[in-house]
Amino acid sequence: MRNFLLTIFWISSVGNVIQFLIMVSAGWLIFSGNYSFFELNVTVFVTQVAPWLQWIEAIIIALLGDLGRWILSIPIFIISPIKFIAGAVIGWWAYSTAKNIPVEADST
Repeated sequence: MRNFLLTIFWISSVGNVIQFLIMVSAGWLIFSGNYSFFELNVTVFVTQVAPWLQWIEAIIIALLGDLGRWILSIPIFIISPIKFIAGAVIGWWAYSTAKNIPVEADST
């Protein structure tokens, strides 16, 4: 269980680094005047700025349908901080829980 929780911690940490880079690049696009705050939503970012992330859009629409389309239409600077905070909370919870689980001794 401890290894599973530490895996969740590391995945959320790497995800937060990627999410931070997305927020920085979106901020640069808005600051430079290429897009407005409300114009740069997740769909626009994924299709025009980072097309290598377009598979995420397909998965969200396949799983959530119309709710997924609505989520993708939210401006990226509204949804990205929410995802960043959620990832930090999940990672913190997984790490603090794993820290309280004793390390198993070698069975050799």
